[in-house]
Amino acid sequence: MKRILKNIVSLIVLVVGIFTVLEVFKLNILPDKYLTIFLVGEIVLFLLGLLLYNLKHMIWVILGLLLFVVSVGGNVFGYYYLNKTNRYIDQNFAVETYKVVTHYYLIKSSTNPVSSLEELDPSTTIQYYQYSRSIELALAKLGQYTYKGFDNGLNALGSVKNEGGYFLLPSSNYELFIESSNMLNRDDYAVLYEFDVEEEFEKNKELPDSYNVYINAYDYSGVHSDFNMIATVNTKTHQVVLTSIPRDYYIDVPAYHMKDTLLYMGSLDPKISKDALENLFDIKIDYTVSVNAKTLIQIVDTLGGVEFCSNYDFYTLHDMNVGSYKDYGEKLHVTKGCNTYNGLGILAIARERVRIPGGDRARQENCRKIIISIMKKLASTTTLTNYDEILASFDGLYTTNMNKEVITGLIKEGLKNPNFEVIEQSVDGVDGMGTGGLGTGNAWIVEPNMDTVNAASTKIKEVMKAK
Repeated sequence: MKRILKNIVSLIVLVVGIFTVLEVFKLNILPDKYLTIFLVGEIVLFLLGLLLYNLKHMIWVILGLLLFVVSVGGNVFGYYYLNKTNRYIDQNFAVETYKVVTHYYLIKSSTNPVSSLEELDPSTTIQYYQYSRSIELALAKLGQYTYKGFDNGLNALGSVKNEGGYFLLPSSNYELFIESSNMLNRDDYAVLYEFDVEEEFEKNKELPDSYNVYINAYDYSGVHSDFNMIATVNTKTHQVVLTSIPRDYYIDVPAYHMKDTLLYMGSLDPKISKDALENLFDIKIDYTVSVNAKTLIQIVDTLGGVEFCSNYDFYTLHDMNVGSYKDYGEKLHVTKGCNTYNGLGILAIARERVRIPGGDRARQENCRKIIISIMKKLASTTTLTNYDEILASFDGLYTTNMNKEVITGLIKEGLKNPNFEVIEQSVDGVDGMGTGGLGTGNAWIVEPNMDTVNAASTKIKEVMKAK
């Protein structure tokens, strides 16, 4: 009976260890050196425990049992976190497609007596904004009407007010046009109908040794692209180049044959901004990551706040709120030096560009600091105490076409060589005014200094080609 009990205990220890090893292989982030150490450690611990546990003297049996307890405890602990991580990665990166939901408005004049979509005759002409994301799906979902495309949302909304009719566009574009133009008054319009369109996009399945990632972060409205950066990664030379671009950078937009700023292009499909930046820097951008500011607050709070180091004292222009540009509330006092801030505080710092020397250029630098600070906090052991909550907080944070292999490959290279060389650079230009806001009127712009653009492009290409 005693022998049977010992065999059962030994089998349980072995099975628990095997399950943990399988999770390690599935995650596939350990470099060969660490994987070998892990496997040897598992085997030695099990065999030594098994040997001692089956000796006759009680002291050795107890010692063997203690080794089994250590093995089972460590493996159960490891299996829990490995399984959680694997499930998260599988759900978010192992899939071959990602979904983007666009909320649409069918706009009419506020004096138009039509009160529902059912009152429209099938012969009705509906204008639509042709640069809208998933527009073909939106037209099909709305129904069989006569459609007419417009590339100038401001003019189309003007015709709806003055001549009647209907205009279909994403809610984000509508809000952008209303907020950006003095020629439009929200009271002149009404939403006749609204609906969601969901479109699936294929992820990039390539697994290159070096690649460029376009990272853009929206403000709380989901319209303005406040932060824009190209991250260039070379996993062979262990180099990363972070290239910041001012949100008001006034560049050619191949999609609609005019110039505009990255800020306003944020209301369109990220591919439009990606194509514009590829054209500007003469590079290929392999992946995109679009970040939601509202979810950023949740992550920072779940982490218990993150550190931000400021070179000077200042009060933020924007107050401690999310969801409004009305800044009548409490301002954040950022003191010189390193301090820990909660989610709202970090968002207020990330938004600030008026009350700090350097304007938007300094804001881009501050955003880089925030990203690095969050990554350091995520990599710390303190995250294990609320790991489930941290993973849950990532829901809704980003949309990306990066695949699982790229993510796990980057983590593996980071573990192999934690001292990646990080090169930070920015492009610059001359502040001024120009036609922007997707053609809505005058906008603040930064006319690119092509010397800085060419220098940044050269560095990106240099790191991409390095062996």
